[in-house]
Amino acid sequence: MGEAEEPDAFDEFQSEYGYLATEIYEDLKKTSHLLDIADQTHAKWHESDLGVLLVLPYEHVMAFAHENLSNDFDNSPLHQYVFATMSTLIMNSFEAMEDGYPDK
Repeated sequence: MGEAEEPDAFDEFQSEYGYLATEIYEDLKKTSHLLDIADQTHAKWHESDLGVLLVLPYEHVMAFAHENLSNDFDNSPLHQYVFATMSTLIMNSFEAMEDGYPDK
């Protein structure tokens, strides 16, 4: 297929199935403010705000609380894990944006 033919094939595809992109986009906009443990999505942009969901098992929550009460954050592996996880979610979300700003 030559280069001149490719835009025609894409235009044909777009005219036949382009509505799917609109439906997906509208659905994403409707649910962009929701974070759900079950869907494995733990960071989402909603307008200009980033929502981050951190999921921890009960034992980790108890260890986190103990580390907090002991106030020794240099020797707190769970606090370091939580900070690293949050940092990764934030940076991955930032890098996913075009030009560093979410669409409004």
